Amino acid sequence: MPSVLRRGRKSGVLRRHRRNDPSADLLLAIGVGLALGAGVALVARERSRRRRPMARLERFARRGVKEARRLRDRGTKWAIEHGEALRDGVPVSEIGDSVAEYLETARQSIDDAVNREIRDLRRAIRRERKRLGV
Repeated sequence: MPSVLRRGRKSGVLRRHRRNDPSADLLLAIGVGLALGAGVALVARERSRRRRPMARLERFARRGVKEARRLRDRGTKWAIEHGEALRDGVPVSEIGDSVAEYLETARQSIDDAVNREIRDLRRAIRRERKRLGV
């Protein structure tokens, strides 16, 4: 019977409590058996194919490349058919105006911040000069 470590109520000492659940033991045995069986089957299967172990991977890679080309061609065809309609629905001039507005606002904010920093640095330099007597 498997035992489970549990913390005691007052003492804080770890104590072993027995679990009397045969279904848990059965499930554990099934799981271990499945894992070991699958591992052995994979090892035996791989040993029987000693010819070219990478051939399978190459075949899958070729199949993937073919599928990617097919999807690329489908996407290109769809873009040719629907691209004009999509482009007509996009307000390019409005987007350009809003981006230009954001850039101008950002430029002004950066200029203001730099000017404030320069002014503060000049004041600090003047104070230091006065303190040093230069």
